[in-house]
Amino acid sequence: MQNRNMPHNNNDLIAYAAGLFDGEGNINYKQYKCKNPSGKIYMKWNVAMEVAMTDLDCIKNFFDIVGVGSIHFKGIGKGSLGKKDQWRWRCSHQKALYLAKLFLPYSVTKRPKLLQIINHYEFVKPTEALGKKFPFIKNKT
Repeated sequence: MQNRNMPHNNNDLIAYAAGLFDGEGNINYKQYKCKNPSGKIYMKWNVAMEVAMTDLDCIKNFFDIVGVGSIHFKGIGKGSLGKKDQWRWRCSHQKALYLAKLFLPYSVTKRPKLLQIINHYEFVKPTEALGKKFPFIKNKT
């Protein structure tokens, strides 16, 4: 199962990363309204996976295992006494699909959301039927 994004084939590391994500991760799978410059409103999907922690070494280790996404720093805000700086790993869209497939066998709590991501990208929609209007037939009673 060697993948070009994964420099290794260690299922133990993948299971560790999946477990860490299952406990500390977050999945955003939501459709929301957007407005283009001409004023037309359309629906847009937000598909993303995220892990936020205060330990940079743990986030770097996670990133080295999964091989996709990016790490960002989020400092503490005003009035956040006693809180620590946070590091966030994040990936979205096709990279999220790749990780959803990778983590699915090891996931427990995030399994339903991972399945939503997989179904979103891999379910084949019947495009030939979308433009057709079907006649409505009333039953005679």
